[in-house]
Amino acid sequence: MSAATTQVNTVPSSMDNGEPADPAPMTTVARRLAAVCDMIQEHRGAGTTISARRAAVISAMIDDVAATTAEGRPRACRRKRRMASARGYKQEGRRLGQGERGIVVRARHRATGQVVAVKSLHRRSGGSYSGDVLREACFTAAGGGHPSLAAFRTVARNPGTMDYSIVMDYVGPSLRAVMGDRGDRPFSEAEVRRIMRQLLAGAEARHGHGIVHRDIKPDNILVGDGGAIRICNYGVAKSLAEQNPPCRFSGTLSYMAPEMLVENADHGVVVDVWSLGCVMAELLTGKLVFQGKDEANQLFKIFDVLGVPCKRVWQALKPQAHDDTVQAWRARQLRVRHRNRLRELFPEEMLSRDGFQVLKGLLTCDPEKRLTAAAALRCPWCTEDDIDGAPVSERITVTKITAMASKLRSLAISFLGCALELLRPKALVQ
Repeated sequence: MSAATTQVNTVPSSMDNGEPADPAPMTTVARRLAAVCDMIQEHRGAGTTISARRAAVISAMIDDVAATTAEGRPRACRRKRRMASARGYKQEGRRLGQGERGIVVRARHRATGQVVAVKSLHRRSGGSYSGDVLREACFTAAGGGHPSLAAFRTVARNPGTMDYSIVMDYVGPSLRAVMGDRGDRPFSEAEVRRIMRQLLAGAEARHGHGIVHRDIKPDNILVGDGGAIRICNYGVAKSLAEQNPPCRFSGTLSYMAPEMLVENADHGVVVDVWSLGCVMAELLTGKLVFQGKDEANQLFKIFDVLGVPCKRVWQALKPQAHDDTVQAWRARQLRVRHRNRLRELFPEEMLSRDGFQVLKGLLTCDPEKRLTAAAALRCPWCTEDDIDGAPVSERITVTKITAMASKLRSLAISFLGCALELLRPKALVQ
């Protein structure tokens, strides 16, 4: 490595803190969440549809997960209740978002008037549809009202059908939408620090219960009033405590950690930390730091910047694919004496030394050396006070107002030009 990319000893790593890189805690929340996932998996394995009565039981278990997370202890007794009705919510305006798995709409509770976000998944063939909804609802419920996680309300069922929806508190636009409103103008380091503190805090809370999100990206991050940042969308999440976690490699290519790209089925919570590093880099530059066409090309993009891992680190990734290709890349880089180029992409005028220590710790190929969310939060960059305390939301508002003023000014100048043209004497025109 070059001097510019040498790791400073003050940066805590998972090994420095005596923390395992991928803890699998068996908290009460983790056990209850795993029980729901295992129950759903039983139906999938048997090829049976989850009945309305069984769905109501699972819904009550999901409520228990939410209460346990929020209160720090299980309920003294389980209260039997009917599942909420989807007819109790009225959609307002256009859809908030639409993806491969489902749609999210803004709605209002007819009885209380509370504004919520309602997510409905696309119907699939067979009996897996309701299981997908209930599974994602349980991961959402495990947020327990944490300020950096989307808040779960309930599971709602459309009467007379097997259509289920997840009801959550309404937050605001996605971080992706906010980035678009800025015209992809990069965020300042102070803004990125405020965002990353919240994202790392939300990830730490999830990882404390052995929950792996597996698809953290700006599209799955919401921005609320006052600059509140919340992680959402647990459609491909897994629990390290469940008996048969999903082995399907899901997520978004540009944010996938190396261990996922090589099809390591044992990947743990630090894959989320890698994704957070990619988000941090994108906020600073306004563009993706690694953008490949497929899994192999994505690995090449990563190793072209960070360098191909040594044989020990490569084996630590437990690769199930691309082994021969990566060995050829390593030999080629050794011949040309390739070095880590991450600091070249993020010079000190863009990111301070303390900030780079965090970014480098998040974007570390070796899962055992990668910073955990908890360790990153203890880094000086995350603990120091902000010099500029303006919330992100205020900066977003200012950006929108400035853009609108610019458009109005252009329209006014154009209108004035047209008016002068009409008033100009014909002799002059000719």
